Amino acid sequence: MIKLNREKEAALDFQKRRHIQWDDNYSLYRNTVQTNRLTQRQAVNIPLMKETIKTLLAKIDDPPAVTFKELTGDRTKELLLQARWEDDADRLNFDGIDMQDKKTVLLYGRGWKKLNWVNNNFCLTPLDIYDVVIDPLADPLDIETARYVIHQNIFRPLEEVMADPRYSSRAKKGLRSWMNTEEGIIQSQKAKEQLEAKNERLKMMGINDEDLMEIASSQVLLNLSEHYTLIWDEQKKEYVRNVVVYANDTMRLDKSTMKELLGVDFLPFVAWGEDTETQDFWSDGPADLVRVPNKILNIFLSQMIENRTLKNFQMHWYDATVKGYQPQTYEPGPGRMLPSPGNPNDVIMPVAISGLEDCLTQIDFLIRMVERGTSATAIEKGVSEKKQTTLGEVELLVGKAMERTQSLAKNYRRAWKELGMKYWQILDANDNKGRTLYKTSGKGKVWPKLVLPEAWKSKKGFRVESKSSAEQEVEKTTGIQKIMAVRAQFPNNLALQRIAQKRMLELIDVTPEEQREVEEEEKKSAENPQPQAPQTAPVNPAGQLPDLVPQGV
Repeated sequence: MIKLNREKEAALDFQKRRHIQWDDNYSLYRNTVQTNRLTQRQAVNIPLMKETIKTLLAKIDDPPAVTFKELTGDRTKELLLQARWEDDADRLNFDGIDMQDKKTVLLYGRGWKKLNWVNNNFCLTPLDIYDVVIDPLADPLDIETARYVIHQNIFRPLEEVMADPRYSSRAKKGLRSWMNTEEGIIQSQKAKEQLEAKNERLKMMGINDEDLMEIASSQVLLNLSEHYTLIWDEQKKEYVRNVVVYANDTMRLDKSTMKELLGVDFLPFVAWGEDTETQDFWSDGPADLVRVPNKILNIFLSQMIENRTLKNFQMHWYDATVKGYQPQTYEPGPGRMLPSPGNPNDVIMPVAISGLEDCLTQIDFLIRMVERGTSATAIEKGVSEKKQTTLGEVELLVGKAMERTQSLAKNYRRAWKELGMKYWQILDANDNKGRTLYKTSGKGKVWPKLVLPEAWKSKKGFRVESKSSAEQEVEKTTGIQKIMAVRAQFPNNLALQRIAQKRMLELIDVTPEEQREVEEEEKKSAENPQPQAPQTAPVNPAGQLPDLVPQGV
């Protein structure tokens, strides 16, 4: 426990330096600002953070298509594993997990997904950025180089932990005895404080569920941590990846190797970043570029609103040295006469309050600066520019903006490829019952089929490919253009004609049954060509055949 606590402390210190920035990014995205007496006294927020993040979300594209290639070329195993992947994607809502994961990366610079095997099913969970800490010396491009990774802030009631069959009776007995001690009571109180700190961001959003807090306070709450660390094995003479589960950083509940738990040696996490660096694992994200300008914009808008309010009050100065003049406040109204001692310009003077209209120009400048930095331009937000721009210039601007997001898309696709690799290995190590999958025919009928593990498992393994939908469409279109160019040089080649027709059918959204139906119809047409009407020579008005010999020959 001394070793584990030291590792956790080092990882937490390495991450905590980013917490203040992350909190600011999140509050700006949720349109919540903290007012103060000096610079921003009005609770207003320009939604620059939200519109930038949502624009970048639309540019990253949908989850890429993950395909599995069996290393011996067994097409049946590929199709069955692909069907299993698609079934899990629908069951676990991969689209929703992907949206949460991308938003986390754009707000905080890093995203985490956890892979697990629960109740004989694959499980994928997006994690809160605060709940995972990692070895500071880990390679930002490969988390497998980390000596340790910790999934913390797993809050569970004591009764639930005592009923969990994964933990030994000896560990449960020690936990029960330890919880009755003074140190255990103090640690339980710390766990509740940590839970409240975890929910602090939700409280800033106005959530205050008193009933839930009463339930949590009435139970003995434990803060569990899953500590993935390397421990030296004397028998194997090498470091082995172990998982140690402990409560409140004090009581160890379980210690097992990754092989014993999941049957694999790698870390059951997938992490990726938008702007990876060579040294700092917790790199910046697009929201870090928007944060400071958004704060400045909020200050400008707050001061402009406050000055406009003061200007609307129509306050006045008056000369307090004038004897016999006692200023009074009169209720304004149409046609009402207001008394004044002598010339009003000599005694009273309006309070000059600037409307700060020049802030609008500065606000526009800051917004454009953020758009240039994040490549989330006004055109991609659906807003037209004020100046007249030709169609060619618009296409050029959009193209340049898309080029700047290519690095983000590459890391994103790489993370899905890694997810596919770890997915089939966890499946291969744990699936022993199979699953009933359903296939829909071209006519809309659903057919069930029990797929056993031995039907798709491969001794050689699989290679995983990850391509976005846009990339696949571009590749298919380019491939068809090349085939058509080659076909023009071999107009009578039937094999090349069939290949071109097959590629064209793959380009449109048709099912395999529909594609087979089209191919069979084309084959019948080739075998039984329709008789053509005989061609007759044209007849001239005089009723004679035309002279087919050119004149002068």
